[in-house]
Amino acid sequence: MKLQKIIKRKTLANHMIASMCVLLSIGYAHAGSDIFKPTFPQYDPSPNIHYAMKIENIGMVQLKRNKVTAVGVAIANPFSDDEKYYRDYDDCKVKSCKLNFDLSESLSSKFKIVYFPGIGEILAPKDWKIMNADMGPSGVASAMLMSPKQDETITVYNSSICAGCGMRPATLYFPNLTKESVKNEYGYVSDPHKYLTIVRPRKNLAYFSYQIPNYPNKTHGIAYYYSDGDFNFQEIQVTLKPQNQALATPILNFYQATH
Repeated sequence: MKLQKIIKRKTLANHMIASMCVLLSIGYAHAGSDIFKPTFPQYDPSPNIHYAMKIENIGMVQLKRNKVTAVGVAIANPFSDDEKYYRDYDDCKVKSCKLNFDLSESLSSKFKIVYFPGIGEILAPKDWKIMNADMGPSGVASAMLMSPKQDETITVYNSSICAGCGMRPATLYFPNLTKESVKNEYGYVSDPHKYLTIVRPRKNLAYFSYQIPNYPNKTHGIAYYYSDGDFNFQEIQVTLKPQNQALATPILNFYQATH
């Protein structure tokens, strides 16, 4: 592998970790721990910190009652040096795509389903723009979508098999993991100012919300982890203006039904 490509891969990997911190809206305290500070996610357009991506119209997905437009996001292959784009989705124009999810006819016309590498399918408003889709060689993946005015966002993160990339951010929602995370020198994230409202229907699943201080938007999200075998942490955050808060329900219900 050429040195230039090695450096580029390392740079992208470092920014993947940085992207993770952006998704969590973390304010740094010291090396061992971070303090959660709600902020509006910012998109950095610098081309050298994102994989090249290609957005493809892949047809329609059949839900229980209706069909929804499907979009696939292909990225520069993180696993090899060839020029081919990496895809982990099917072309729904060639193969029938079906999901066991119910969406009303009125909502079906307002949404699209976006397939992200390393993340899977995400339900998003039809006119929202895909800002980035990143995945490293270890499978760590993140994605961001924004409204046309870039004042509302959906951010998604999957730590894949990278335990250190997942356990540290997971401690924010699951404090029971803190002891193990510190023992493994991953550190932890805390919420001493109690910005988060969290409901845990299961030990490894959290529904959360928070209000960004001095900002109208409110964020709702889902976080969960698996610890059987390799540790894995996944999260979605939906940040919406007051008049659009109702959109969070179908987006998060879809995420939970498909992940």
